Amino acid sequence: MDQFPWDKNKIAKLTISCDFKEQLEELEFSYHSLKNKDGKLTLKLKVPYNYYQLDDFKLKAIELLGIEKSWLTSFTLEDSHCTHPIKKN
Repeated sequence: MDQFPWDKNKIAKLTISCDFKEQLEELEFSYHSLKNKDGKLTLKLKVPYNYYQLDDFKLKAIELLGIEKSWLTSFTLEDSHCTHPIKKN
């Protein structure tokens, strides 16, 4: 593969209703990715470098993650603001 699998500049930010906290905990996301702050559950994840080329990317992403669409209050793609360099092994 000539490229990194993850986009360096974008992340997916999913905000999930606290009503589904138990179900979300069962999916065992890392504490680094999942935050519970100010009564909101926020999940931040890397996206593939070609996410914009994938049909229905957001819908496919939540299906693959095991999250129900009804749990979400928002799903956005945001700038990563990451300053840590990515190393290719």
